[in-house]
Amino acid sequence: MSIRRAVGPGFAALLAALVFAGATGAQSDPVSVTVDRGQISTGLGDDFGFRTTIANQAATSTVALIAHLNILSLRDGVYVDPEDWSSRRTWYLGTIPAGESRTIKWNLKAVNGGSLAAYVAVLPQNSPARAPTTSPTVEIEVAERRTLNAGGILPLALGIPAFVGLMAGGVRLARRRR
Repeated sequence: MSIRRAVGPGFAALLAALVFAGATGAQSDPVSVTVDRGQISTGLGDDFGFRTTIANQAATSTVALIAHLNILSLRDGVYVDPEDWSSRRTWYLGTIPAGESRTIKWNLKAVNGGSLAAYVAVLPQNSPARAPTTSPTVEIEVAERRTLNAGGILPLALGIPAFVGLMAGGVRLARRRR
């Protein structure tokens, strides 16, 4: 006898939907990740930051969670080393009780100019095969400074050759006078 005849067509359809959802992992994620801003404008070498809030919207505590900061260039051919941008890119959050949240402040330093993007991925600490929950993207625009006197070196770069030239000229003048 089929399940459809034993329990009725409505129950059989519900059971099939539940089995299918469990088999495909199609369940709503009780963890959400939000950011406190969508855009940041800064200059090369400047320190800046943003906050993410990881919220548990379920009726039970989460498993232990990990939050990880990712940063990338939106232009082809620009290499971005995330370790240069932030010394702490991974936070071990532990469990988050039902209805509560954790907020993380991400501190960064702009080391590449141009258009970049940052986002945070959150995943279970003991189930890394599960797809992460990601935050919205934070667009970062870093103004590149083009300066003639980078780091105050101009006086030194011009002064040393001028000093050497004056010394050489003084030695020549002294030899002529002898």
